[in-house]
Amino acid sequence: MSRDVSLDVARGIAIVCVVLGHGDYFGAPAEMVNAIFTFHMPLFFVLSGFLTSPEARPDARYVRKCARSLLLPYAVTCAITLLLYAVRTLLFWPEGLLDVLSTMGIASLYGSGTTIVPLPDGVTMIGAIWFLPALFWAKLLLAAANGSPFPLVAVLCLFVAGYASTNVLWLPLDMQAGACAALFLYLGQRIREKGVLSPGGLHPLLWAAAAGMWLTCVGLGGKLTMAANYYPNGPIVDVLGGLCGAMCVIRLSGIACRMASKAFAPLAWLGTMTLPIFCMHLVEMDVFLWDKAIEMLAGLPVPVWVSALVVRCMLIAIMCGILYALPRPISGVFYRTRTT
Repeated sequence: MSRDVSLDVARGIAIVCVVLGHGDYFGAPAEMVNAIFTFHMPLFFVLSGFLTSPEARPDARYVRKCARSLLLPYAVTCAITLLLYAVRTLLFWPEGLLDVLSTMGIASLYGSGTTIVPLPDGVTMIGAIWFLPALFWAKLLLAAANGSPFPLVAVLCLFVAGYASTNVLWLPLDMQAGACAALFLYLGQRIREKGVLSPGGLHPLLWAAAAGMWLTCVGLGGKLTMAANYYPNGPIVDVLGGLCGAMCVIRLSGIACRMASKAFAPLAWLGTMTLPIFCMHLVEMDVFLWDKAIEMLAGLPVPVWVSALVVRCMLIAIMCGILYALPRPISGVFYRTRTT
């Protein structure tokens, strides 16, 4: 089956929004950040479900496949982050090396994407790549649900269980986030099965209603944070808004590719690079000395978040290039199609 470039464009949009959405640390407008959060992570999970076979079952082979494609890049990224943390600490605060490595080592093992959930004492967040272990659990849980007599009921129960237990204790490796994300994967599968995104697959009035639902969530504000199962407008409204937003972005990506494929080729290329970009984005956010950099960027005649965005994109691009140049056993974890 030929590759659907429009899905790559949609992924490219999603990864750009991930970097933009984390600009709140640098003073990016809250309205922009909140609008991005209404759809960008639901989009990633819907796309993953769209490309996941409903015939998959959580047997040993499938578990190994998911672990190799998701947990292995997570582990290698954590190792790279720990190494760079060690270098940074030795340069600026050598006496704190053991404390820093201990803190970040525990964070890597626990895998939380946020600190707004109840974490055990001594555990802090690892950051942006919470998505990888969450997707690992979501894919396994969806495979189990699809083997049940009533898959929709199963994924709804998983969502309720993940959501209801969030404020009790956040489990390692984002299990509860994965349980909630399984619903988005399931919806992605059904969208493909029903041909919703194909021309004429959905009545124009229904597309207008979907866009309206998405824009309603944008207007309501609130920062939908799947890393913490935080649905500020209520899970029903935000799940519908996230789904509708994801569908609209994928649909618009398809229209854009048909009308001006060359113009959107850079986004499509970015969409094939989301794994290394995601992982190096974590390194950029966690390791770079942004507190010192912000002081320097504040003197420029543009908002700090804009100048920081340029620097961040440059850093991510450089690190992705270095990652590609590393020996095949390491670079192949992130660039799976590389053969040499």
